[in-house]
Amino acid sequence: MLRFPLVALRGCVTGAVLLIGCQSPVAPNLSTPPPPPPPPAQSFLSVEIAGPSRIDANGRFGWEAYAFGGSGEYHYLWEVTRQPGQPATPVTIERKLSLVVTETDGNLVLRLTVTSGNQVKVESFGVRNCIGGCDVGP
Repeated sequence: MLRFPLVALRGCVTGAVLLIGCQSPVAPNLSTPPPPPPPPAQSFLSVEIAGPSRIDANGRFGWEAYAFGGSGEYHYLWEVTRQPGQPATPVTIERKLSLVVTETDGNLVLRLTVTSGNQVKVESFGVRNCIGGCDVGP
């Protein structure tokens, strides 16, 4: 078995520490770049309609669409059903809808289709026509 003087052992330990903590001036500093950020999470398209849900007098009334998410570019299509059982009529492709409502229109159903990128969202909004009076429910 070989025996080393304690002083020699101390020198080896110190030398080992120095070598571990040192960097060779000849070796290039190779660092890996951070990974790219993850792609943004898909934002799902949602739609809200604002405007009166009850009408008590003849006149012009307005509703407005608020779209969120999707790709950010929105295309609108409003359709209106004025009498139950009647087909919906396309009215406008704008974000806002304006209608003249009379007593003979009955209750209205507003149907809004919003498209953004490859996403489509359809929202319906009921409007109670109480121009001629409405029954008070329980």
